[in-house]
Amino acid sequence: MLPLIPLALSIVPELIKMIAGDKAGAVATTVANVVQEVTGTPDAAEAQRKLAADPALAAQLRVRLAEIALETQKAMDLAAEQQRQAELAAIQKALENTQGARSTMVDLVKSGSAIAWGAPLVSAIVTAGFFIFLIVLIHTDLANNTTVANVINITVGALAAAFATVVNFWLGSSQGSRDKDATNRSLQEAALNLTASSADRTERAVQAIAAAGTAKQAAPAAPTGDAKFDKCLAVVLESEGGFSDHPRDRGGATNLGITLRTLADWQGLKLDELTAADKDKLLADLKALTRREAAEIYRANYWLPMRCGDLPAGIDLMVFDFGVNAGPRRSVKLLQRAAGVTDDGSVGPKTLAAVMAADPSAMIAEMADERLAYYRSLDNFDAFGAGWTNRTQQVSALARAMSG
Repeated sequence: MLPLIPLALSIVPELIKMIAGDKAGAVATTVANVVQEVTGTPDAAEAQRKLAADPALAAQLRVRLAEIALETQKAMDLAAEQQRQAELAAIQKALENTQGARSTMVDLVKSGSAIAWGAPLVSAIVTAGFFIFLIVLIHTDLANNTTVANVINITVGALAAAFATVVNFWLGSSQGSRDKDATNRSLQEAALNLTASSADRTERAVQAIAAAGTAKQAAPAAPTGDAKFDKCLAVVLESEGGFSDHPRDRGGATNLGITLRTLADWQGLKLDELTAADKDKLLADLKALTRREAAEIYRANYWLPMRCGDLPAGIDLMVFDFGVNAGPRRSVKLLQRAAGVTDDGSVGPKTLAAVMAADPSAMIAEMADERLAYYRSLDNFDAFGAGWTNRTQQVSALARAMSG
């Protein structure tokens, strides 16, 4: 079943590092089993043909593989966090021991206990003994008395080790404590960062599963049952229209707003690697694209990744429509700038909180203005500018009505 692994990796590349890091091979086995189960064949070439011929089957496999990636990532994050927590606990224990010893020493001095003089007395004896024996070793001719030489050498060696301990105790303890404190803080920060990054990765993985398509079933019939999505999709499809292939359209041939490249990706194909005959077949598929399949693509590739379902009414339409027209990442960045948060192109808790707290009408107006500014910056604005302007005005008007 190993020949099925490259096929799975081409669909969900995130599995590469997970398979590589799994020495037991359990992840690879699970992935191969899922590919065989979904496609019904252990032959990689036959599986590829089935996926290319059946977009719904490809979407089902994408979801299954994304679920594996999510669960594996969770397990990896948990193991890493447990290791960090163990390291943190060890450092904290060592720090507590050092702090306890210092506190005990201070308490003995404050109470006037004679025991407090133990450490200074031992340190003085060791230091004096080390230098005395060192002087004796330097000024004594030991060539003719090997027994004495051996004794002195052993004694000096032991005293040297004891002297190093004394130096570390009196001069290095404070610095060592500070180092441990710094290490402790860094480990705490690392643990917090690990938890945060784990949450981020989990959120991205959940979005990836959502973006892979709706649950493990064939393409849904329109309407989808999601009232928000259906309402916004109707506006988008009305604006996009049917098949077109304008020479100045950067997206090339499109139908219902779906480009040839988007359809190739949806079918698990690489457009740049297709032969002329395969491109002709793909173009025929594009021309025959149904509203039902277009809705599935829009939901998986745009609505869910941009988390439009979590956005307020009206804002969801603005983000969805511009994402379809100019790309999801650009649309999300526009949303984030209007909300006053970092425009990293990913909708997370901070973005959602800022959007929920903002005035919808003001946000819609700002997003419409920035959208028009983007269009004006394009070199083909002279050809499509009027249509883009009308679309922006119509969509923003509908968005304001929906937000009210």
